[in-house]
Amino acid sequence: MGAVGNVLGVLAILVGRIPTPGVAQLALDFSSLAVVIVAIFAGWRLGALTGLIAGIGPMILFGYVYGSTGLVTVLLPVGKALTGLFVGVVAGIIGSNRKLRSTWVFAAIWVGYIPESILTWFYFVNLVPLFVPGASFWAPALAIPVEVKAWIEMTIIAFLTVALIRNAAFRSFLGRLVPGQSF
Repeated sequence: MGAVGNVLGVLAILVGRIPTPGVAQLALDFSSLAVVIVAIFAGWRLGALTGLIAGIGPMILFGYVYGSTGLVTVLLPVGKALTGLFVGVVAGIIGSNRKLRSTWVFAAIWVGYIPESILTWFYFVNLVPLFVPGASFWAPALAIPVEVKAWIEMTIIAFLTVALIRNAAFRSFLGRLVPGQSF
């Protein structure tokens, strides 16, 4: 699923560039879809590991290909790991009897994304100005469209996750990937 996350992230980044004046790095990134699915169905440990792996492709594209903040973008996989960790924890607290209900899936994803959102804000407001000359002017302003885009992505990911978990064939597929779990 980490590889699936990388493919979803890289393809979305390459195809889903968001035209923003003066900003080359604003693009869609759906790598968290794989992270969220693993976190909900297999728990926080595998969710966090999947996040670390799924964040590698977006880290390379955002940091080294499209931007000049490569040194600090190593936090991208850490952020995705935080999402996997917290979505998995929230899904575990919700419990398996409510885990497949739409409202609980949305709640787990939105609440679970908050730590990565905080890290993203901290990254743009505090770290980018330290490592990129002249960024103290534009980096904090870039945090706002990045955060808005990310919350829209997580909402879309929540809708896609709900659609997938309602599909019996998908739940059967997950049952083969995670033995001992009934979906």
